[in-house]
Amino acid sequence: MKRIRWYGLILLLLVLAVVAWQHRFGQPEDFSDTASEFKYGSIGADHPMAMAPIPYWIFRVLPEVLPPQQVMPAGYAPRNGKTGYDAFGLVTEASMPIADGYVEGQPVFKRPIGASKRTTLGVDLIGFNCAVCHLTTLRTAPGAPQQVVLAGTGNTVDIEKLFLYMFSALGSPDFNADKVMAAVDRKLVEEKAELGLFQRLLYRYIAIPLIPKVLKSRQDAYFDFITVGSPTRLADFGPGRVDTWAVYKRLFADPPQRQKTEGIVDFPPVWNGRARPAGMQMHWDGNTNVFVERNVVSALALIGKNIDYLDFARLSHIADELGGMLPPRFQDQMPTEAGGGRAHLDGALVERGGKLFGAHCAACHAPDGNRMGRVEPIDNLGTDAERHKDFSVELTKGINRLTTDAWQLREFRPQAGYVNNLLDGIWLRGPYLHNGSVPTLHDLLEKPEARPAKFCRGNDVIDWVKVGFVAPTVAYNDPALCGEYFLYDTKIQGNSNAGHRFGTDLPADDKRALLEFLKTQ
Repeated sequence: MKRIRWYGLILLLLVLAVVAWQHRFGQPEDFSDTASEFKYGSIGADHPMAMAPIPYWIFRVLPEVLPPQQVMPAGYAPRNGKTGYDAFGLVTEASMPIADGYVEGQPVFKRPIGASKRTTLGVDLIGFNCAVCHLTTLRTAPGAPQQVVLAGTGNTVDIEKLFLYMFSALGSPDFNADKVMAAVDRKLVEEKAELGLFQRLLYRYIAIPLIPKVLKSRQDAYFDFITVGSPTRLADFGPGRVDTWAVYKRLFADPPQRQKTEGIVDFPPVWNGRARPAGMQMHWDGNTNVFVERNVVSALALIGKNIDYLDFARLSHIADELGGMLPPRFQDQMPTEAGGGRAHLDGALVERGGKLFGAHCAACHAPDGNRMGRVEPIDNLGTDAERHKDFSVELTKGINRLTTDAWQLREFRPQAGYVNNLLDGIWLRGPYLHNGSVPTLHDLLEKPEARPAKFCRGNDVIDWVKVGFVAPTVAYNDPALCGEYFLYDTKIQGNSNAGHRFGTDLPADDKRALLEFLKTQ
């Protein structure tokens, strides 16, 4: 019997090996409407040859088998009391949209926004896409329903803790075939779904034994910068932030670079792309002005070294559609007043603030501003310099060598400052500056020495007065003071809230008018 089982496994491995030689295989789920395609469509990270796709049913049951509080390093588990993927800020809709070609009676593959699915050799695989990071959530008041805004800033997504959890759970001794398959069977019964013999064999004898080894090799090679205890670990990211270039330095620089440069930044919004003029510099530090190159390089962190498996056609379609996605208007979200009517903006203040904006801000941030889309020198801005230092010459060379039959990267350049950008949806883009070091627009109009030095970030309740998200200030470096949220300390390297003194010398009444105008952007 043992010999028969081993013959079967060898045959299965041979079949997988033969198919793996193909350039692309498997069928990802597609969706006919733009919003669903952005939320759940594939960019290639669910491909078996990408960085780390996960079999669907393992992904579904993982938090039940291995809750974050049980497996994550001490002090790093989420403090919000949640045990699913929502503990890391991911959003799961009450009802999944139906994929193209869905046949009545088939299971609906439930997953958080930002997770795509591909079926390969009858096996369903999960990978992440752009929406996992570029999605804003907001509430108009504590206890109000959570709203989702596509193509936003990922203000509540703690991508560092999510990846730490995946490494911890999938590398745990309790991640074993008996525990996982028992949980999968319970979930199959609950959802009236089935798992065929082929998938059962693959899950039990190939996927579950191999996943910990593959993930460990990925973690050691590419993710030491978030590994607890690693000498090259960066500062804690916190929700809504990431070091964009750390993984690229390990993937594409030759030799790989592991030096500690605290270039952690907020996720920028990717909405309203059609309003951005051709040729403007992109990313926070303006290291490319080619729209296609920005999209490709952003996706490669999820694809890894096997760059041919980036689904360029689907990525391009999603990127094109993002151009028409718009942020909601501040005035349409304002809470109702005691009498039942919706609160309103002060028209006179808005008009006055518009003139102040024209005099003090438009050159850099208006669509027709003569400095909009340009890299503002760091000496003029005075903001934290770590991020622009993060994009090294060696990384530039590595990225500019990448090419496939569908695309090539050639136009990346190191810069010495940060891009002047449009302020569309600025009310929903807090905290502010490239590193998210200033909680509200009100604070940004104060001199740096008067801005909060320590505050709690990760809330999605709108601060209707100061504009941004509610972010209590704290006096001490005690994470417990922030409860379930993240304590942001501007004294940590890379977290400085210095600079951008523009408008800080205005009288208080002018600042109030300017703030009222910015609410309309």
